[in-house]
Amino acid sequence: MAVKTLLNQVSAMQTANGNTSDIDWGAYKELALDAVCTNKQGTSPTLQIIVYRKDAAGNYQHIHQITQSVSGASVSTPVYFVASIGVGCSINQSFGSTGRINWVIGGTATPGATFNLSLIGK
Repeated sequence: MAVKTLLNQVSAMQTANGNTSDIDWGAYKELALDAVCTNKQGTSPTLQIIVYRKDAAGNYQHIHQITQSVSGASVSTPVYFVASIGVGCSINQSFGSTGRINWVIGGTATPGATFNLSLIGK
């Protein structure tokens, strides 16, 4: 199966928790998740990226998360979030055919993070 970009969410400042719409990742065997944070606001900001698969009953099941401080994030010093998800990958999880990605912004004094999200099926 050919490599396909499943999500290319452009970089934007996020000051609230959120999620993507459902992503159909079909019969791919591996998901390559990448995010790059290039700016921040607030005090002690953190960014958590969470990957969920959707089960047969329509419930979202947590399969992986990455949480990092983004206090030092800037264009010249980006903070990277990287994961390879799939059976036999560093994140050894089956991911079904559909899921979504959530993000959680942490910190105080109106925390926020400017980041993009990319998901590639292999």
